[in-house]
Amino acid sequence: MDWQDIWKLVHVLTLVYWVGADLTVFYSARIVANPAYSKQTRATVFHLLGWIDMIPRYMLILTFPVGATLAANLGIGPQGGVWLAVVWVLGIVWLVYVTQIYRKEGTDVSRRMAKIDLYLRFLFFALLVISAVWSLAGDGPFKTTWLAVKVLLFAGTVGCGIGIRVTFMPFVSAFATLMREDSSSAEATMKRALSHAVPFVLSIWILVAIVAFIGLSHEILFGS
Repeated sequence: MDWQDIWKLVHVLTLVYWVGADLTVFYSARIVANPAYSKQTRATVFHLLGWIDMIPRYMLILTFPVGATLAANLGIGPQGGVWLAVVWVLGIVWLVYVTQIYRKEGTDVSRRMAKIDLYLRFLFFALLVISAVWSLAGDGPFKTTWLAVKVLLFAGTVGCGIGIRVTFMPFVSAFATLMREDSSSAEATMKRALSHAVPFVLSIWILVAIVAFIGLSHEILFGS
């Protein structure tokens, strides 16, 4: 096994941990939204949900630098050690940033940082779409059609993640209200927010599966 094989393994593992943790978060959210459970149980699961949700956030951020390293080694992505170094440094800084958001959870600082993080994801989404479409047109940084398509689909997962973040915001505030006092309105808000997030969650699972399939079968699908 050489270094390229190791990078391939890491790339696969980021997708495995991403989807696996996402499944756990989704199931946990359903428990939190279920009034059949006690408040203590729901609070415990909510706390666990917040910790597990960091895993897909980490994996989403790591997927791009790992994929960029693979592409550069194959000669089908942007070349140059400086470019890769910049990608990795930005990725690590972003990982540290989202970790601080979690560690300061519940504070005004965390809320401001989370808003900035959301804007960063919009920017990341836009850059991925532009670079993928540019590459499909023939002049972009990704040198093969299959890689450009993968990047475009990956942008779709980032967009779905933004959708989850936006639709799930009322869930968190409603749960905080519910912990202070019984509220049928808060219960309804939580269920509604969860149902609105479901299409985005399912879309991520489907897109990640397609991305993995293309990565494994691109020679058959695209002839390269």
